[in-house]
Amino acid sequence: MDRTAEQSPAAEKQARLRIIVYALRIVGGVFLIALFLTAASRTTRDCTVGLYIYDICAWVWVREQLGLPASKFLRAAFLELIGITLTLGIFLTIRFVLPFWGTRKATDMDRENKPHQASLM
Repeated sequence: MDRTAEQSPAAEKQARLRIIVYALRIVGGVFLIALFLTAASRTTRDCTVGLYIYDICAWVWVREQLGLPASKFLRAAFLELIGITLTLGIFLTIRFVLPFWGTRKATDMDRENKPHQASLM
């Protein structure tokens, strides 16, 4: 008998719901990554500070809000912090939101390893 013919309507409904959840997770993950990349683009956008003087708009805003001096070191540290934050956000989105098709569950690996280990003994 075909296995799909034996499934109950509740099991089919649960399978469809699982597919919908996976699709929503993928769309949400792609949206979050697009949001992070847009934030990266806006963070590194230049704006006019003075006559023929350009600086990063986000750094100018943070510097004005916190009353920081115009230091190249602080600007570099700010950009480094932005880069680390964006990288961490993209990593966590990929790790916890998007499903992993290439990974196998531990039960599948255990089933494959048990006969192999028995033949070695």
